[in-house]
Amino acid sequence: MIKPSHPLICLILLTCLTGCGAITDVRSFSTPYSTPPGGETVRLRVISDGMVRGVPKSNCVNFRLPGAGVMVAERDGFANRNGETLGMAPVQRYSNRTVMSELLVPAGQPIAFHYIGNRCYNMFSFVPEAGMDYELDAANRYKCGVTLKRMIFGKIEGTSEPLRESKLCNWGDNF
Repeated sequence: MIKPSHPLICLILLTCLTGCGAITDVRSFSTPYSTPPGGETVRLRVISDGMVRGVPKSNCVNFRLPGAGVMVAERDGFANRNGETLGMAPVQRYSNRTVMSELLVPAGQPIAFHYIGNRCYNMFSFVPEAGMDYELDAANRYKCGVTLKRMIFGKIEGTSEPLRESKLCNWGDNF
């Protein structure tokens, strides 16, 4: 039996929505990620060849939650925060098709992500540790994998941080 939160069902629903209007009209694609209004934050660099959407203060994906939205998007026509910088150590872009941004995310609280790339559809979460910087690499070089690395003194550590698999909070939360 296919569960309603199955990625195929979501893609079918998105396809159906394009007949009624543009997919960019769907709230989860037309709303940019919002910087948390208060509390302790960490810096997160997001690198992608597709779209990465974030949901602060949640282990699951629900784009109706406060602050949820698009962090970066390689294609035009979608909300994004592409190219923002917060003074993190410079990094070389992988290609012209890669977008990058540096954003603040809540420290000590979960944040869920949704990466949509070329034939990739991943949902995952982690809890950022206060006082650290992170780099999230969602650029399809790892066979649809996503890597998260902690940065210390402006340099990336050699090991990847663990990411937890995530899901939609409820079947319709992608819209």
